[in-house]
Amino acid sequence: MYLSRLTFHTLPGKTHEAEERLVTLLDWVEKAGGVRPRVMRTHDGSLGAPDLIFEQEVEDPGTLESQIKKVTENKEFQQWAKQVSGLLEQSSKRELCQITSPAS
Repeated sequence: MYLSRLTFHTLPGKTHEAEERLVTLLDWVEKAGGVRPRVMRTHDGSLGAPDLIFEQEVEDPGTLESQIKKVTENKEFQQWAKQVSGLLEQSSKRELCQITSPAS
């Protein structure tokens, strides 16, 4: 099992708006078969920590790529991405972590 994480560094005063827009991405990921997608807002973090994190569990990297393709082929995605990028200090970053501990 893997954990896919997208991190977002928002412009000052734009975190709430970006968070609301990530709910749309959450819906698209669920429709594409994403497992437990969630949006998290940083409550207290070190300097340079992202303001928002979008993450989901995925069985393997190939499954993630298939889901990404389904989401990005959505006609509304390009407009959504343009709107979100205007709220960010820098481009979002993706991490793909292998989950090595047993499920609790």
